[in-house]
Amino acid sequence: MEVRNTYTVGMCLFLLTVLTAPCAYSSAEDTSAENASLLCKILDGNDALTQASEFSAENRSVYISVDASPEEAEKLCPVISAIVVDNEMEFAQGWTVQISSPGNDYKVAAVCPLSL
Repeated sequence: MEVRNTYTVGMCLFLLTVLTAPCAYSSAEDTSAENASLLCKILDGNDALTQASEFSAENRSVYISVDASPEEAEKLCPVISAIVVDNEMEFAQGWTVQISSPGNDYKVAAVCPLSL
């Protein structure tokens, strides 16, 4: 009888682990790439960009280009942060928006952190 109870308890624990593991994994899932894609769509809807935005999950970056000086480009960081917060986007540590300017040979004019 004792062996049967041990087996039953063991099976219950196994099933509980199998059933709850996907939930634990999905809550810790990194959605940075999906959020970067959404951020690109939102930013592309703005006429201020000089070309379509792009992102790289490998480089953890969203790339945009605006016709602005480095000082003006830096002023976009709080605007981008507000978009991220308003749309409840979450980014893993290290994600940034890199802003370049065609007037500056597309050199990076400003870097805005996305992970808050």
